Amino acid sequence: MSDFVATLTEVKTNIMHASISLENESKERNQKEDAARMRKARRAIEQHLEQRRLHHNISNGWDDEPI
Repeated sequence: MSDFVATLTEVKTNIMHASISLENESKERNQKEDAARMRKARRAIEQHLEQRRLHHNISNGWDDEPI
């Protein structure tokens, strides 16, 4: 009976460790995906702001050459 309890305890421990590892991998993957989404959003915002600046400068005659 003692061998059975020891084996059962070992199996439970292995399952618990596997579960924790799987959870950690999932969290890490989610963090990487979140970071990629944030970089993409930041680039889009920067591009939008640059377009607004360019449009504003053109509207104010920034591209006009002196006569």
